[in-house]
Order: sequence, then C-alpha cells, then structure tokens
Amino acid sequence: MVFFGENVPKPRVEECYALTERAGLLLVLGSSLTVMSGYRFVRHAAQRAIPVAIVNRGPTRGDADALLTLDAPLGPALTTLLAESAPAG
Repeated sequence: MVFFGENVPKPRVEECYALTERAGLLLVLGSSLTVMSGYRFVRHAAQRAIPVAIVNRGPTRGDADALLTLDAPLGPALTTLLAESAPAG
C-alpha cells in the first residue's frame, strides 16, 4: 500500500493491519515515515514481533523499530538486491 499522509479510510487501514499480521516481514521502501498513515503499520508489526526492514535515503521515524535499515537511494538499492537474489544460470 502507498500512503501520502492523507486521511486513510478505516476499512483500508483495517485491511492493512490484517495484511501486516499475515506478513513474514514488513518492508518499507522510500519513506521517512514522518506521518502516522504509514508509521502506524511499522509500530503494529514491531508490537507483534514481525520484522521490519527499511530502505530509505536518510533516517526514518521507524528506524528504532526496524530489524534492518539500509540508507541508500531506492533505485540502485533495489537493482542490487534483485541482481543478488536472481537465480544463477
């Protein structure tokens, strides 16, 4: 899901909480998590011992809750991660 600080309808928030609870990991890409609309899911995951990984340029509001943070530009970071995870062949 993508949030830009707008008021998020309650059914969508509830759906995102449910998705978070079923996830093996919450991955945050390119967000400072300054606004609560996205940060609440990081807190929700952390309270349930669901690992959080954050890829962002600079610190984020969720860094203290994250198992892993990567301070890097999103495009090159994802390109490298995909290349490293591609099957050999």
